[in-house]
This record gives sequence, structure tokens and C-alpha cells, in this order.
Amino acid sequence: MSELPSPLSRSEVMEQLGRLGFRFQRKRGQNFLFDENLLRALVRDSGVQDGDRVLEVGTGAGTLTRVLLEVGCHVTTVEVDPTLCDFLRMHLKHPRLQLIEADALDSKNQIADQILTSLDSAVGSGTDGFQLVANLPYSIASPLVAMLVSERPDLQRIGVLVQREVAERWIAPPGTREYGTATVLLSLTGKGGISRKVPARVFVPAPRVESAFYTWSRSGSSQDLPAGLVELVRSCFSQRRKTLRKILKDRLGSEDLWWQQMAVDPSTRPDQLAPEQWESLARRIGESSHLG
Repeated sequence: MSELPSPLSRSEVMEQLGRLGFRFQRKRGQNFLFDENLLRALVRDSGVQDGDRVLEVGTGAGTLTRVLLEVGCHVTTVEVDPTLCDFLRMHLKHPRLQLIEADALDSKNQIADQILTSLDSAVGSGTDGFQLVANLPYSIASPLVAMLVSERPDLQRIGVLVQREVAERWIAPPGTREYGTATVLLSLTGKGGISRKVPARVFVPAPRVESAFYTWSRSGSSQDLPAGLVELVRSCFSQRRKTLRKILKDRLGSEDLWWQQMAVDPSTRPDQLAPEQWESLARRIGESSHLG
């Protein structure tokens, strides 16, 4: 097994980045972690083991990447900042590491082709799925996770550090303001929870919000989800103040037997439907469209 280059101290990392002209950009969610005890605890929480294939988004200074490599993972890591990529190429070379210099999302609803190509090549080589482990840039956390969960049945586990508010949203019950699209998808395909809360002071620079480490394990398969579910849930939650009767008037009549069968009042709003009811609704709308 190839050895990793000797680690740099926090001061050495910042000095090297300064020489390269690096400046923190808040819009990119650049908040680094240097606490080795915390990094190792997060990797333990994620459940990764020697030989696992891991996707990391938001490499930063590579501190989490290094711990994943130490465990024995094969890591595909994605970083959009060219200066950080230059630093990583100089200080974190390893045969089990693939660095992709790109924005993780080509658009709000599209994962970057380079990432998909890397994941597909792993499937082609017989790899048994992958895990997402990352200190995620807060601005892309929910759309990225929702897309990976619904579009990549080979995603087996998640262990991500995100804004505490986002993590709480992902575990929110129906009928709450926090309940949304990602909540429904994560609930239908697996089981998740918050393993630990992380204070702002441990980051460099300290963000304005608290963070939490969210873990999830797949118990179902997105291949079993009805076609159109993601689009349906997104569309309805974008109109969450309206009743389902109004939102679905062109897709499902208020006299349809589905309402009675599922004991749902047509005046119900989107955030009041349980994940299983969303799945049933998507199947019913699909049947109606097919018959039509």
C-alpha cells in the first residue's frame, strides 16, 4: 500500500495556500477542518471501511480526504477552486485518489458529467457501490444529496457535514416547515439521522452557522421509486402554501378514489403528506397518465 505524503500542519497549509494566492470565498462554502480527532470521529461515524469507494465533494485543503485514504478508501474528490486543486496536486498525491477539478453541479438539477463518468466507470469495474462522505459546501448540499439518492441506486451510504438547519430538515416529520423534497426522498430510500453536532469554532474560518454530521444508509432502491416522483414532489413543494387539490387539478381529479383510499383530504397541503403517501400519489398519477 502506497504511503501518504507527510501531513502539513495547519500553519503550513495556510502558508502554502497563501503563497499560491488562495483567498477564502464564502459563496463556495470554504470552511476547513484541521482537528484530527474530529475528522477521525466523522469518518468513524460514516461507517467507511478499507476498500470502500468514496465520493467526496468539496475537498478544501484535503484534511478529510487524507483520513479517508488512511482508512484504505478509494476516493474520488471534487473541488471547484483551481488554487486548492493546485495545492492538492502538490501535497496529496496517492494511487487511490482521483481529483476532479469541477463544479459538482452543472446546473441546479444536474450532477457534473465528470462525476457521473467516474461513478459509472467504478460500476463497470465491478465496484459494489459507493459512499458519499464530505464536508459539503452548504449551498449545494440539498440538491446534490437529493439527486444522488434518487438517481444513483449504487449510492449505499452518506456521511456529510452540513449546516445544522439542513440536517434537521432532512429528518423533519410531515407537517413541519422544515419538511421538504430531500426529506421525502431520504425517508423513502433509507434511514438517516444526526450523529453529532459540530460548533462553528472548529472551522477555519468559522461560519456564521452551526453544523451537524448527517448519516444515512440505503434500505430501499431508487429503481423501485415510481417514475416522476422527484419532479412531482419538487413541483408540489414549490407551491407548498396551496392545497393539493389546486396543485394537482390537471393530474388527479378531486373525485379520484386515491384520496379516499389513502385517507387524504384534497385540501391537504404538500408538507402534510407522509413519504409513503407521496410514493403512492406518484404511482397513481403515473397510472392515470398511462390510461389517459
